[in-house]
Amino acid sequence: MKKILVALFSFIVVIGLAACNGEDVEEKDVSSVESSEEENEAEAAEGEEETEEADESDEEESAAEEFNEVIADNDNFKATLISVEHIVDQDWDEEKYEIKFEVENKTDKTVEVQAREVSIDGKMVDESMIFLSQEVSGGKIADAVLEIQSYSGDELPDMEENLEMILHIFSWDDMENEENFDVKIEF
Repeated sequence: MKKILVALFSFIVVIGLAACNGEDVEEKDVSSVESSEEENEAEAAEGEEETEEADESDEEESAAEEFNEVIADNDNFKATLISVEHIVDQDWDEEKYEIKFEVENKTDKTVEVQAREVSIDGKMVDESMIFLSQEVSGGKIADAVLEIQSYSGDELPDMEENLEMILHIFSWDDMENEENFDVKIEF
């Protein structure tokens, strides 16, 4: 019985492969395709204009404030506040804040950088709106970006006076290797 099933299956596979192999392939001649230089130049000019317009709209949709201010520096870590940027995406009807830090790990262990107790203008920000988790290898520098964005449709708080938070740096391998830095950014 097994031999009959194997033979039948083999026969079906051979027939199926033979049937698929019989398709004709149509070759097309592309040597006769031409376009004028004027058309090419016009298309290139349109592409440049669209790029310039996109660049201008990007500038209008985000407002960044540069700081380059050291907020923490000890034997183990150095954290520098780079910038705070408010980004509005008109296409997706979304807005968010990006707070960029440069974190230097002076230890030989890999650490994780996270944000805790974030508040804007004295009001606590819901934890579902906050994202910052950056791994930094021993002896390395990494950019850590705190994103504050509403994913549930809640309104994003206006950032007018200040932003306060705790920059929490710890090691997954050694939970006793933990440091907290209070951060206060005045606008």
